[in-house]
Amino acid sequence: MVGECNRMTNENASQEIQYILSAGRTGTVFISKLFETYAPYITAEHEPAYSRYLMMMGNVRNDTGLFKSLTRRWSRTHQNAHFSKDKKYIEINPFLCPITDTLPREGCRLKVLHLVRHPADWSRSITSFKASTKLRAIIDYIPFAKPYPAPRPAGWGKLGSYEKGLWRWRWCNNNISALKDTADKYVLVRYEDLFSDDKIVQMEAIHKIFDVFDLPPPKEIPDAVLRKRVNPSPKAVFSENKKAEKEICGALAKEFNYAL
Repeated sequence: MVGECNRMTNENASQEIQYILSAGRTGTVFISKLFETYAPYITAEHEPAYSRYLMMMGNVRNDTGLFKSLTRRWSRTHQNAHFSKDKKYIEINPFLCPITDTLPREGCRLKVLHLVRHPADWSRSITSFKASTKLRAIIDYIPFAKPYPAPRPAGWGKLGSYEKGLWRWRWCNNNISALKDTADKYVLVRYEDLFSDDKIVQMEAIHKIFDVFDLPPPKEIPDAVLRKRVNPSPKAVFSENKKAEKEICGALAKEFNYAL
């Protein structure tokens, strides 16, 4: 039987499908710009067209149980449209966390770079950022536009946006982490290392990113590039909820070497 992956090409060799996945707000835009500069011979696409709609379809599936086969078929179509390109292709896509179960594919070599950020810091960032500038004012009113956990935890309606963000962090990162059981290569990189003030730590994180995709890592990157922040969140003030952070995210955060 011809593997599903081989249907993306007319070649007998297995195709690689390569992802950088996260819950968002983890430096994905920064990484895409690194690839543009230091690996221009590949195609690294950040949130390719229709990704948000695919995420929304996944949210509908997860919440209602409807459109299961349609969601998987759309995910396959999305893969066919991108990974069949001649050039080495890496998809950088935080929108995929509701449908990570559809990403492994028979006959494909799956490579996953999982980016993660401290849950408290992440929840503050995503709650203030919300979405891109053009959607920021309306994103809260668009059904299924955010990847919230399914089923919702008890007392969901009474939770504040910060606590809901913690649940979202746990759910998305659990989904992505589960891919290590099926991926040919799975590597975790922490946001705090990627943007560490210690250049040695930062360069080690960048080298891990390049290594997972078998790309020669840059030997040197100017400090101006390493220190530049792109796509920052608007400034906002949040009250801490240490109890919620530990109860919601504690076990998974520990796996990622975060102390809560």
